[in-house]
Amino acid sequence: MSDDHLDDVAAQCASLQEDEITVLEAIYPSLITVHPNPDDKPGRLLTLTLPITLPTPHQIQLDTSTGPSASLELSHLPSLTLRLLLPKRYPMVEPAKPISLRAGLPSGDKLGNWLPRTKLRSIQDKLLEMWEEEREICGGEGQGVGVIWKWWEWIGNGDFLTDLGMFNGPILELSVPPMLTPSTFHTMLKTYNASQLHSDFEKTAFSCSICLENRKGKSCVQIPGCGCVFCTPCLSSCWSLAITEGSLENVSCPSVSCTKQRALRDRGESGGENETDGEMVESVVGKELRERWEDVKEKRKAEIDPLYTICPRPTCQAAVPPPPPPKSNSITFNPTFTSRVIRLSDLSTTTSTSSTSTNGSTDVDTDRDTISVSPSIPTEDRWVRHRTCPKCSYSFCLYCNATWHGPHTPCAFPQTSLIVSEYLNYPEGSEGRRRMEIKRGKVNLERMVRQYLEDEANKSWLENKTSPCSGCGVRVEKSHGCNHMICGRCNAHFCYRCGGSINPKDPYKHFNTPGRSCYQKLFDQEEIDRFEREAHGVGGAAVGGGHEDEWREFRGIWEW
Repeated sequence: MSDDHLDDVAAQCASLQEDEITVLEAIYPSLITVHPNPDDKPGRLLTLTLPITLPTPHQIQLDTSTGPSASLELSHLPSLTLRLLLPKRYPMVEPAKPISLRAGLPSGDKLGNWLPRTKLRSIQDKLLEMWEEEREICGGEGQGVGVIWKWWEWIGNGDFLTDLGMFNGPILELSVPPMLTPSTFHTMLKTYNASQLHSDFEKTAFSCSICLENRKGKSCVQIPGCGCVFCTPCLSSCWSLAITEGSLENVSCPSVSCTKQRALRDRGESGGENETDGEMVESVVGKELRERWEDVKEKRKAEIDPLYTICPRPTCQAAVPPPPPPKSNSITFNPTFTSRVIRLSDLSTTTSTSSTSTNGSTDVDTDRDTISVSPSIPTEDRWVRHRTCPKCSYSFCLYCNATWHGPHTPCAFPQTSLIVSEYLNYPEGSEGRRRMEIKRGKVNLERMVRQYLEDEANKSWLENKTSPCSGCGVRVEKSHGCNHMICGRCNAHFCYRCGGSINPKDPYKHFNTPGRSCYQKLFDQEEIDRFEREAHGVGGAAVGGGHEDEWREFRGIWEW
C-alpha cells in the first residue's frame, strides 16, 4: 500500500473521528473529555462517562457470599468510565482500543467498583467484537465505521447487563463489593437513583394545568402518588389559601382528575390515595404555613377520631393519641377473679363439726360449714384516664383535663360537671353520645352521670334547706326555732332568712327595724303555726290544767 494511499486513509479517518466526536459532544457535552496531545502522538485519547438508564424500573437483588441480602427497585445505575484510544486509522482500518473501564462507586471512592473485574473485562472484549461486526456488515477490511455511538447506546440502555447474563428472570442480580456492607451498598444505590431521577425531572419541561404555561422541572413540583406536575408559584398560591382557611382537603393535588377521585372517595367510592408530606408542604409554602398546616391537621385528627383528644394547655393544643394497648405479657386485672367474703354471723352461729382422726387428718362437714362467695366484682382501671401529650409531655386527666391527679383521686367537680352536661345535652342514642362513649367509656360516663345527679341533688338540698354562716360560710340547717342563729364553729350571729350578720349585743334589732326583709320575722309563719298546733293539742288534753299561763308566756315571746 503506497504512502499516498495511507495518507488519504489517515485524512479520511481524522475527518470521521472529528465528526463523531463533535456529535457526541453536542449530545453529551459534560460526559465526554478529549485529552490534549502536546507531544503530537498518533491517535486521540478520550474519556467517556456512560450513565446507565434502564428503560423501565427493575427489581435489583443484592447478593453476598452467604446469599441474597436485600432488594430494591432502580431505574438508574452508577456510571461506567471508559478511557479509550482512537488510533490514526480509526474507524476505517483499526478499532478504537479501550484502555481502562471502571465502575466507580456512587460515593466517589476510587478504590472500588460496583461491578466485578471479570464483568468489566467481558465488557471490553464485547466492545471490540462490536467493531468487528460493524466492519463485516459494511463490507470487510477498510470499510469500518464509527462505533463509539453504538457502544454508548449498548452501555447506557443497560443492554450489556442482559448480554453478560446478569438477569435472573426479571430480577437483576448485583454482587455486593467486598469492601462494603449490604446496607451501605443498598443506601448508595438508592441515593444515586433518587438524585438521578431528580436531575432528570429538573431538565424536563412540563405544562402547568393551572396557568397553562410550560416550565422546566426545577421550577415545578411533582405530587407524589398521582405524579401530577404544577409550577411552584401556582401551587404555592393554591395551598397557602387552603391552609389559611383551614381547608386541609385542598392541600393536595388540584388537578381535575385527582379532585374528582377525592370527591368519589368522600362518597364512599373507590379512589387512589393522594397524600402530601410535611417536607413537600414546606418546600411549597414555607415553614410558617407548614407549622399551621400540621397544627390544623392534628386538631382535625382529634375531631375525626373519638379516641384522640386535645392537649388542654393553651400554648400547645396538640392531638393526644390514646395509650397503646397492653402487651400480652403485661400484668393486667383479670375480671374473673372473685372476692371471698366471710360473714361474722356465719362464724358465730355455725358449729364446727370437724374432727381429728388418730393419724392427724381433719374431716370437714362441708354441708354445715359454708362460706359464701360474692359474685365477681368488676374493678375500674383508672389509669385509662391518664394521657400524656406527645408534643409538650404534659400529663393530664382525660375526664377533667386537669393535671394528672393519680388513679385514686377523684376528678374535681366543676370539670366533671362540664363533661356530664355536654353528655346529657345530646339526645339519647345520638351520634354525639356515641362518640363521647367511645372516647371516655360508656361505663365511666354512666358512673359520672350518677355522681353528677347525686351532687346536683345535694347542692339543691343545701341551697333550699340550709343557710351559710356570715362569718365562716359553713352551711347550717335549722330544725326548729327562731331565725337568730349562732354558728357553732365561729360563734358568729347571723340571720337564717337573709344570711346577714347580727350584732350580738342587740340581736333582735335586726328583726325590729322597719323596712328590712326580716322585719317581724324572728319566727317563720310555719314555725308559729306548728307551735300553735302543739299548744292547742296540749290545752285540749288537759282542760282546766295549769298550762294556760305557760302558753300565754310562749305567745308573748312570739308576738314580741
